[in-house]
Amino acid sequence: MKIAFVRLTSLGDIILAMAALQVVRRRLPGCHITWVAERRFADILDHNPDIQQIIRVDLRELKRKKSLSALRAEYRRLASCGGFDVVIDLHGMVKSAVVAASLGGVRHGFARQMRKEPLAGLFYNRSFPVPLELPAVCRYATLATQSLGLDFRMDELCPPEPYLFWGAGDSAATDEYFTTAKRTILLVPETSAHYKNYPPERYARIANLLQENIMVCHGNQQEFLTASLIAERAPHVRVLPRLNLNQLKAAVGRCDLVIGGDSGPTHIAWASGVPSITLFGATPVCICPTGRNRVIKTPSRVNLKKHDASDRSVRDIPEDVIAGQARELLGWFDRRRVSP
Repeated sequence: MKIAFVRLTSLGDIILAMAALQVVRRRLPGCHITWVAERRFADILDHNPDIQQIIRVDLRELKRKKSLSALRAEYRRLASCGGFDVVIDLHGMVKSAVVAASLGGVRHGFARQMRKEPLAGLFYNRSFPVPLELPAVCRYATLATQSLGLDFRMDELCPPEPYLFWGAGDSAATDEYFTTAKRTILLVPETSAHYKNYPPERYARIANLLQENIMVCHGNQQEFLTASLIAERAPHVRVLPRLNLNQLKAAVGRCDLVIGGDSGPTHIAWASGVPSITLFGATPVCICPTGRNRVIKTPSRVNLKKHDASDRSVRDIPEDVIAGQARELLGWFDRRRVSP
C-alpha cells in the first residue's frame, strides 16, 4: 500500500504528527510512506526509517512569485509523485488539501469542526471526527489510523518509540558544548508566539539554581537576543550556534534534559526519548506526558479552537517548581544510566 501524509508546517506539528508513523508501520509493515512538507521544515523528516519518500514544497515562494506557470509546474511535479492508495491531510487547510488532491488517490482529512479552514473538506473523499480534547499527537494518530481502517490506543504513544534521527556528521556542530563533568541541559526560551514564552530572566534563575552544563538554542535574531540575555544573567550558560534541523536533532538527542515552552525543540526531546519539561499556559498540552517527559500547565482555561493571545499565564510558573522537577528528572536519568 502506498500512503501519502500531508503536514506542511509548523515544526512542532510535523514532529507530533510523525508519531503516527510508528503506529501505522506496526499494523502495515509493508506499506510505502511518503510525506509532504514545506521545504524549510522538511529536514526534520530526514533519516526516519518509516518514511520512504519526502516531498519538499515551497508554497511561500510560489505565492511570492505569483507565477501561473510556476504553479502549474509544481502541480505537475506533485502529480508525478502520485499513484497513492491513500492520501491523508493532517493539516486541514485549503493549501494542504489542494496538495493532497494533486497527489491522486483517496483523500482523507479531519471533519469540519476539526479543520483550520472548513473549505478544505471540498477536496476530501472522506473525513473523520476526532475529539478536540485529545492531545494533538493523539489527534494526528487517530486520523491516520482511522483513514487506514486501523485501531489506535493512546498508550501506544505514552511513551513513543524514539523516531527522530540524524546523520553521522550532525553532532560535530555542538561537540565542544558537551562535557562528561556535568549533566547537559538545553533551554528553549522562545516559541512561535509571544504568549507562550517564559521570561528569559526566569530561565536565567533556573540555570543559576541548577548549576549544570547549560546551553541555549536559537533559530533567528530575536531568539539569539533572548538566548544572549539569559547567558548574560547566568555566566555558566552558553549560547549554541545557529543549527540546521539535523544538527538540532543531534544536539537535543545528546542532552540529559530539555526545558522550554510549547515549541519544536521541546517536542524533539519528547520524540527522541530525551527527558524534558514543557511549559504550557494558553495552549493545551499537545504531547502525552511520560515518566521522563513532564509538563507544567497553568490553571488557565484553554480555547481549543483559537488560543487567547492575552493569556500569558505561562510566565507565572515558579522557577523553583521547574528547577525541582529538573532535579528529579536528572536523578532519574542518572539512575537509568547506572542500572544494569
